Amino acid sequence: MSQKPKKHTQNQQKKTQSQKPAEGKHVHNTRPLPQNRKKGGKKAAEIIISLLLVAAVGYGGFHAYRSLKPISQDTENLSLVPGEDGETVPDASGEQTIYENIAVQNTQVNAGDLILVNDANAYVDNNASEIVSIYDKKTEHYHVSGTETSLRETAVDALNRMLEDFYVAKNHSDIIVISGYRTKDQQQKLYDEDLAQTGESTSTRVALPGHSEHESGYSLDVSLYEDGVQSDYDGTGDYSWIDENCDHYGYILRYAADKAEITGIQAEPWHYRYVGEPHATYMKENNLCLEEYLTQLKDYTSDNRLQIVNWDGEIYEVYYVAADMAADSTYVLVPPDQDYTISGNNSDGFIITVDTGRIQSFEENSTAETTAPEGQTVPEETQAETAAAPEENSEEAVG
Repeated sequence: MSQKPKKHTQNQQKKTQSQKPAEGKHVHNTRPLPQNRKKGGKKAAEIIISLLLVAAVGYGGFHAYRSLKPISQDTENLSLVPGEDGETVPDASGEQTIYENIAVQNTQVNAGDLILVNDANAYVDNNASEIVSIYDKKTEHYHVSGTETSLRETAVDALNRMLEDFYVAKNHSDIIVISGYRTKDQQQKLYDEDLAQTGESTSTRVALPGHSEHESGYSLDVSLYEDGVQSDYDGTGDYSWIDENCDHYGYILRYAADKAEITGIQAEPWHYRYVGEPHATYMKENNLCLEEYLTQLKDYTSDNRLQIVNWDGEIYEVYYVAADMAADSTYVLVPPDQDYTISGNNSDGFIITVDTGRIQSFEENSTAETTAPEGQTVPEETQAETAAAPEENSEEAVG
């Protein structure tokens, strides 16, 4: 899911007006009661004060109710229901940012760029319409094994940019995408074939059917293809450029050798997973696999957000909100005036990623890398605030 709400279509939910209770009838005694004006005045004052207190409490309760009362909205990939009132939250720069309550349907825990699919977390079919043919959208400097090889569209767009920049940097156009999205049945076939080859009862080379990242549409396998001959891809030599820079396009090397005990999958130098920026950058800089990263994010809340400086200097803030599994939806705080995305973790909560719109200057972080990788251009905003990138890089702009 990890989709940014772009357009809100408001369908104001109708509030049921509570019926005003009928006033009671006065009962007149046959004999008039003796009147005591002093006591009667005191009694009237007490009644007026009581009514004022009830009105004040009622107004406060209604105001609090309004802040949680949802307004139905349609978004591209999220079922979001924003509250009407917000909360002021200081950001990392010390400035005050207004956050508002929105409700995310709990079914969206299983959707988004950051969902974790492994032995413990099965993939739940979600937003299949986002999966498109790579062949139909690819650029000219890489190959695809077939017209049916597919990925989610956001992953295809990022792949195109990455492999175009790789071609500019290294002049290689022999990468071939041999696998992308798979159905559960296709995964079952591969799993059974692996067991037949190894004679084992379980596989460390092929994920369990229903538990493969390929079923999510965010993962792909690559190989080399030249002059009609396909050969293995190991990510060495000129091709190490991809491992060194894939995070700039939102990709990670999913199954590294030193993380096999955590992921449960042996090293696969050919397997890349799209998680989006800036998460890929943070994971690479801190040597984290997806399992470790998602666990770490649970330490960050809307009051204590993780600040990530992307490779291009853009500053993001990331935090976790546990899903309210006792309800149909979960209320989270988001900044309505800033770009943000929401992704489930495929387990128990949501990851909110906010683009603060701020750029890390060289003075703020003298150790930050601000030059682009070979074949890639530093954004103009970053160039204006940081040391100038090498001239040879600035001339190699890639669309």
